[in-house]
Amino acid sequence: MTHRTPPRRLLAAALVLGGASLALTGCIPMPPAVPTAAPTMPAPEDPTTSTEAADPTEEPTTPPSAGEYAYTVDDGLGDIWSFSVTSIDDNPPMESGEPADGTYFTAVRIDGNHDEGTTSFMGCFDVFVVGSDGQTYDWADTVAVTAEDDIYYVEDTFEGARAVVQLPEGVAPTQVILRSTYGHPDVPDTVLDVEG
Repeated sequence: MTHRTPPRRLLAAALVLGGASLALTGCIPMPPAVPTAAPTMPAPEDPTTSTEAADPTEEPTTPPSAGEYAYTVDDGLGDIWSFSVTSIDDNPPMESGEPADGTYFTAVRIDGNHDEGTTSFMGCFDVFVVGSDGQTYDWADTVAVTAEDDIYYVEDTFEGARAVVQLPEGVAPTQVILRSTYGHPDVPDTVLDVEG
């Protein structure tokens, strides 16, 4: 006696095997037609500090990417900021406030990025200007005035923010000092000479 498989079972088996073959071939990805190369990053330029006044007619530029800031300061308490001092400008445009009689405003222009932490730039730094008279003048003395693009209002990445310092008439800025508020004196000051 011979055993014969019903034709319907053969047809069903053929359909299952054919469907499985199609499903398997759909799971194997085809290699790309043309190999793709990894994107290239431009090499960062050497950071420089300019102490000349910025031209107000210049178009704003893209904020620097990581590694393009001149200084990185870790206060040791959870905040790390990278920044560059781009210029120091006399008589900056103001939103409110005027210099006292016999004085004028100068603005330290800063670009920055908050690498780690939650404290604002002005919470992390004190800004000072040393005058040609040998005296040190503090940004904290001008908190009642507001410059355009005032540093007090910056967020985690900013460009061209102004920290305004008041100097006596006839006194020129000779140095800019940024001091870590919470890291001082263990964290060294960032000191920049102002070119005449």
